[in-house]
Amino acid sequence: MEVSPILIEVDNLRKTYNFGRTVALAGVSLQISRGEIFGLIGPNGAGKTTLMGCLLALLKPTAGQIKIDGRTPDDLSIRQATGFLPERPSFDPWMTARQFLYYHHMLANQPGKTRRADIEQVLEKVELDKSVADRQVRKFSRGMLQRLGLAQVLIGRPKVCFLDEPASGMDPLGISLVRNLLLEWKRNEVTVILNSHHLDEVERVCDRVAFIRAGKIESIQVLNESEDRPLVFMVRWHSNNGNAPSPDQIELLAKQSQVELKECWDKGGRFVVDNRQAAASLLKQLVLADIAVEEAAFERQALADLFFGESTKVEDVSN
Repeated sequence: MEVSPILIEVDNLRKTYNFGRTVALAGVSLQISRGEIFGLIGPNGAGKTTLMGCLLALLKPTAGQIKIDGRTPDDLSIRQATGFLPERPSFDPWMTARQFLYYHHMLANQPGKTRRADIEQVLEKVELDKSVADRQVRKFSRGMLQRLGLAQVLIGRPKVCFLDEPASGMDPLGISLVRNLLLEWKRNEVTVILNSHHLDEVERVCDRVAFIRAGKIESIQVLNESEDRPLVFMVRWHSNNGNAPSPDQIELLAKQSQVELKECWDKGGRFVVDNRQAAASLLKQLVLADIAVEEAAFERQALADLFFGESTKVEDVSN
């Protein structure tokens, strides 16, 4: 049986409250691939946590459909393969961290013979040392609780992870820890749905990001630079002997390289290229034309710009 590359399918999802007067989700549709790290961003109250709650079967949609690996989110086989870290984790305060993980290792139906080793392994991964692991959870700081929540996610060896603000309350070392865990999951082809306001971290780890406003997906932006997709390529140069290349000359060189010139000025230009090979071809043509290239770089629309309604190149999200 062939395994579908699409793991999560959301079709026209709606969630309302107060007999339909309050709309939290207004017809959300998207697809998430296996092994993808998919980000959810948007202003507070946009519907991100509501969408995550529906995907986890913690909330019942008013209308629409969700399928995870062809099954509904409340299917026991899906729950068994799912890990979840809420934005504000709440744990039994009287337990120690090690007791808490022992309990959840059993709940996840993991083998008893590896229980102690598994617990020590996840404690090490989230950087909670032995003295902290034997401390009652009620004495934990906010950052330590986040680390324990990540350890709980790890202990069940999930195939799908839902993380709601996983770096909330963490110091820079904790933020780096979250990033490294996400990259490790990516290498292991674990599918991750990430809700975060740390936009720079989102850009570092996510393959795609959905921008949500007022319960609707306004755009989905591809962040994975390995995708064969149009890119904005900026080149700066300086004039030889005081003579800057003319716009006509730059346009001709762009056509020879099969790229599009979008903007040109005395000391530089912006081009739309299909891929990195086309960018390399353009640079070769510029150098052969005796144009002294000083700098060349790909540009990407900052995710923060989406919050202010600025235009960005996005993929079609109508499917």
